[in-house]
Amino acid sequence: MFDVLKNYEEMTTSEKRVLSYIMENQDHIPHIKISDLAEETFVSKTVIINLAQKLGFSGFREMKYFISRTILEEKSEQESQTVYREVLKESIDKTFSLVTEDQLHETAAKIKAAKNVFIMARGTSKAAGHYLEHLLLTIGIQCIFIKDYNLSEVFTDFVAEDDIVIFISISGDTKKIIDTAKKIHLKKADIISITSFRTNELTRYATNSLFCYTDKANTSKNDTISRTGFFLTIDLLIDKLANI
Repeated sequence: MFDVLKNYEEMTTSEKRVLSYIMENQDHIPHIKISDLAEETFVSKTVIINLAQKLGFSGFREMKYFISRTILEEKSEQESQTVYREVLKESIDKTFSLVTEDQLHETAAKIKAAKNVFIMARGTSKAAGHYLEHLLLTIGIQCIFIKDYNLSEVFTDFVAEDDIVIFISISGDTKKIIDTAKKIHLKKADIISITSFRTNELTRYATNSLFCYTDKANTSKNDTISRTGFFLTIDLLIDKLANI
């Protein structure tokens, strides 16, 4: 909205009364005529024009247009926020339905039995990798999060058959993740994949697959896709690990 304090001290009592009316009835201003506004506030049209100019506009029409545009932008932003809230709620609700107790129990048991636990994630999904690493260490399970891109090639040399590698990938098709998963698969070590619920290549190599829900999965052009489902799936897995 415009700066209501602009030249406020220079405004007359009548102009301040009009300004007060405008601020209290912003939704009506885009549809009101200057004559009607003058009548509502008991002033002349000249007072309204003078007010508009003191606020930095050429006249009432420009001020009215600015208010109309501002209201539309605010409504658009509010609608966008509402839609995003619905997306997040759907992500949580559907993730709950995708992760079963049997899957969690079996996956947790394999993590408990593993000699070494490795975690790998790329891009924005690394945040979920850090989160999983922290929680595993908190409950006493030693793990190594492969944060460095270059180490993703090297660490596979140290993976043995009794180890387990957890891959976190929203698409399940990230090339670096897939290339690493293939090498781990050849070593016959267990692989846990945590991906969005869709057909993806990573699950082909996974011993256990855990899913979360996202409304989109292609991160090549947009890596800001919410990982809320990842964090929920990880929380459910950690809870299971802490209780077996």
